[in-house]
Amino acid sequence: MPNRHYLQFIFFILFIAFGNTAVLAEPTIWFQPDFPPYAITKGADKKFGIDNRIIEYVSEHLSMNASSFKTANYGRILEELKKGTHGIITPLFKTTAREKFVRYTSRPSYFVFSNGIIFNRTDKKKYSPFLLKDGTIDLEALCKSKRFRIGISSGRSYSGVIDKIIQKYNYGRTFTIRLSSDHLGVLKMLKRKRVDAAFGFPVEIKYARLNKELVFCKVADMPPITPVYFGAPQNKFGYSMVRKINKLLEQTNATDIFASYYTYWLDEELIEEYYKLRREYKFSTN
Repeated sequence: MPNRHYLQFIFFILFIAFGNTAVLAEPTIWFQPDFPPYAITKGADKKFGIDNRIIEYVSEHLSMNASSFKTANYGRILEELKKGTHGIITPLFKTTAREKFVRYTSRPSYFVFSNGIIFNRTDKKKYSPFLLKDGTIDLEALCKSKRFRIGISSGRSYSGVIDKIIQKYNYGRTFTIRLSSDHLGVLKMLKRKRVDAAFGFPVEIKYARLNKELVFCKVADMPPITPVYFGAPQNKFGYSMVRKINKLLEQTNATDIFASYYTYWLDEELIEEYYKLRREYKFSTN
């Protein structure tokens, strides 16, 4: 019978050889907001969801066989990460408040055109007084007017000046918060004129096939594009997963592949501009 020291040596070698695999085999939750075309939870387009495809890519390359999925709004997902749940989410904007409990990847998973304001095409003239010379909307002036009710999704960060304006003017009839995990619900509210406007992305309008009814307009002082990241809890599990994903992003062309998943949902005329802005992006502005 092998002696105790020999067995300890064998266990040590096995731990070194298979320890990493054991960590990756640990049950992992992929959090998914119902947020097409980023995360598509059902329907024929599910296989083309930007982050559906990213999750599949990462899971395959990191041999994450023991994964499950949980759909919730961003508010609920962030609460789960704050509690330390063994879960990961992409896409996620990086904010100072979130960095207190979210472990982000050091590199973005990909870039997105920044959020803008969306309104009904028939109401376009109502927004003319708030248009600046460069064609962007003066959101501060629009909120000060108290003439518009804007729909927003619970827990969702729109980043930049939009988040600051929401925090500053979140009173009275300025904003309507939708609690559902279905982010397209805000666009449906807009189409039915239950709100006057909403914040969102160009790809959302295209996915919802509302290009003829809704108009997207850029917001003044918002960056042209914004990076989004993988996020995990600030614990041992989160640090381990982020370290592995960072390595994947650094050593492969994953970021370029993820960009192709995003441009699948862009109108043709926006693709060239997207790649140009992506090349020119300066992280010091983040």
